[in-house]
Amino acid sequence: MEQYAEGFAQAYDEHWSPYPTRAAEQLLRLHQALDPNAERRLLDIGCGTGIVAAQFQQAGYEVTGLDVSEAMLRRARVRLGDSAVLVHGDATDFAVAEPFPLAVSTYDIPNHLGSMERIGLYLECAFRAVRPGGVFAFDVATRKALLGINAIQVRETEESILLYRGALNEEAGYGFYRISGAVRASDGRYDRFATTITNSVVPLGQVADALMQVGWRDTYLAAPADLLTPLAGDQIAAAEQLHRVYFVARR
Repeated sequence: MEQYAEGFAQAYDEHWSPYPTRAAEQLLRLHQALDPNAERRLLDIGCGTGIVAAQFQQAGYEVTGLDVSEAMLRRARVRLGDSAVLVHGDATDFAVAEPFPLAVSTYDIPNHLGSMERIGLYLECAFRAVRPGGVFAFDVATRKALLGINAIQVRETEESILLYRGALNEEAGYGFYRISGAVRASDGRYDRFATTITNSVVPLGQVADALMQVGWRDTYLAAPADLLTPLAGDQIAAAEQLHRVYFVARR
């Protein structure tokens, strides 16, 4: 997975925060409905700058965040304070001392792992990190969403200016986008940065099969706006019509 630069971590909070903010609301509602009496402890796999974990923290959860980017973790520390446990690590190779009742993972981590083998390792690590009866919820960007990579965009605010350049090889199911720009530092100057983010089309049926092989049970797919309601009919086909879908599974 990409180790995002300091400037990108700052830009992430400014430009990408709406989605994890909405996701946190739905994930919190999901857990409180599925396990209302569960211990309030959260593992956020790929926690980024701590936006999701912060909402759980405000709801009384003890939060642990794992991320491959030290720059993102530094911003998470500022947001979450000293009470949060923050771990620099890879989503495909980690272990926890004590399993959690809930693990979540947002912003399409499987799409960034590059292969089903690594996705399988990610699912195995999460399985070991969740206690029996616990819940794991994670999202995946669909092929329909990744078609939007083929674009050039400019975003400009008083705090930053960003240039996006993306391309998707539809036949290979692999794409990337390059984000470069500058963000305002605390002293008023602008710091330049550039980062490349890779994305792969993830076969949703294969992910469902991998979950079952690892040992996850009672798995279903849901739309991001309603994680408590499984998609109707052929869930894989229904999910492919969305831009993003969640898998919800029990240990």
